[in-house]
Amino acid sequence: MARRSERVVVIGAGIAGLAAADMLVRAGFQVTVLEARDRIGGRIHTSLAWPDLPMDLGASWIHGLEGNPATALARDAGASWVTSSYGSARLTIAPELAALGARDAGAGGAERLFEQALERARELEGDISVQAALDAVAPPGSLDPVRQAQFDHYVNGTYEQEYAGSASALSAWHLDDGAAFGGEDGFFPQGYGQLTAHLARGLDVRLGQVVRAVRWRRSTVRVELADGAVVEAEHVVVTVPLGVLKAGAIAFDPPLPAARQQAISRLGMGLLNKLCLRFDRVLWPADADWHEHLTATKGDWSQWFSLGKVDATPVLVAFTAADHAETVERMDDAAIVAAAMARAREMWGAGVPDPLAWQITRWRSDPFARGSYSFHAVGSSPADRRALGTPVDGRLFFAGEATSADYYATVHGALISGRRAAAQIMSI
Repeated sequence: MARRSERVVVIGAGIAGLAAADMLVRAGFQVTVLEARDRIGGRIHTSLAWPDLPMDLGASWIHGLEGNPATALARDAGASWVTSSYGSARLTIAPELAALGARDAGAGGAERLFEQALERARELEGDISVQAALDAVAPPGSLDPVRQAQFDHYVNGTYEQEYAGSASALSAWHLDDGAAFGGEDGFFPQGYGQLTAHLARGLDVRLGQVVRAVRWRRSTVRVELADGAVVEAEHVVVTVPLGVLKAGAIAFDPPLPAARQQAISRLGMGLLNKLCLRFDRVLWPADADWHEHLTATKGDWSQWFSLGKVDATPVLVAFTAADHAETVERMDDAAIVAAAMARAREMWGAGVPDPLAWQITRWRSDPFARGSYSFHAVGSSPADRRALGTPVDGRLFFAGEATSADYYATVHGALISGRRAAAQIMSI
């Protein structure tokens, strides 16, 4: 039975926080959502910088439409989506590799070598990085330039781009532990922000509220803001990204239990950035969702998503992840665009003009994210995610993709975690 006098503060207006708040309000709790940014959504960010063309600078897809709670939420919000497929892809090969005889991505051989490396790593007494496992079966310098490029392309495209972590940091033991929903992937031509806007309807969301400390005692919790204000409640749901927790941006008093602190320390916070390039017309083959570029430099603008199949939208989204993304994020806009366009001209010809406009993300530099999403770093495991999502003293609750053992690094994982935290409070 709802206890209408009980107050709950939700820290963060991403989809986890909004889902928790929505469920608690429906149950009759008094809920206040504190959001540091001047917008809702968190790592769901539909930019309206191009008023005629919303662009998702954060999350873009529902991964696995079948039975996915994000699909149900999209239907409730009246948001339409189109499907895309990793199988709808074209490959181009950098000239220097083509000159050495490269004719394809060599995915089959790369996959076999990769699986061999992980099988050996799982026989070890302790976890090691994916890179260490790979070096054990293919030591540096042992592959010819074409095979090395193909192997790097496979590792970057299949794992570093997927998990936003460098092979030197990803756990060989728990690289892809988790579950997935079936079916195709769906993305939103009008933006993922439709879902967060739908959840936020009727909620007390306060923007520009930077939380500095959370102090909980036997009967109450005090949330202290950067401007000196204090908000009190019986329960608090913390949904800030793992990167914010790792940075110690919020002080906890008393300190979090050791298992939570260890989880925050062990899990990795990855980086995946986007470069959205707008042209006057589609200048590349529009029959494929994805365009891959095999280069001698690992991850150097090797993954591109085309919006050309959606009403002939003349936009390319170039992805950069892990080590390459860390380097690119420190570059200025002009240098980033120039580097990516050099690759684009290798792929589609020297006549490809400069873009009309662009939008660039820098999630590592964002103080309210400090990265894109979490991954299993060496020494971490799903047990750390479960520990992070366990309530503290019936007062402090955590949600967000990093707390999902099954669906981490996804919107649906964050959504499920927010509802889980709300259910935990309702069960007290």
